[in-house]
Parts: sequence; C-alpha cells; structure tokens
Amino acid sequence: MKRQFIAGAACPSCGAVDRIQRCSEGDTIWMECVACGMVRNLDEKPAATNANEQPVTLRGPKTPN
Repeated sequence: MKRQFIAGAACPSCGAVDRIQRCSEGDTIWMECVACGMVRNLDEKPAATNANEQPVTLRGPKTPN
C-alpha cells in the first residue's frame, strides 16, 4: 500500500488541514483523514452536476508587454 500526504488539503468532515493522505493499493485509490478517520473512495464517479454549470479554466498571470 502506498500513502502520500496532500499538502494544504482540508478534511471535508472535520476541517483539519494537512491531515489528508491519498492511499492506493492495486487499482483502488482512496483518501483518509488521520485526524478523524474519515475515508472517501476516489474511484467513485462524482455526483451529477447541474446541466447549466460551466467548467472553470485556470490561467496563469498575464505577462507585461
């Protein structure tokens, strides 16, 4: 099993920062909070979204001309 802490991540359950680790074993990937014990399967499909929502595109800073 491989474990990797995710810097700056906050637990969606307890709100603890820097306590989330990404775990993988074989083809299964999940995340765990070492503070509260919350476990979330990352292999599951995300919940359905509103059909009117638009994706957000992140861009780098503008360079001066």
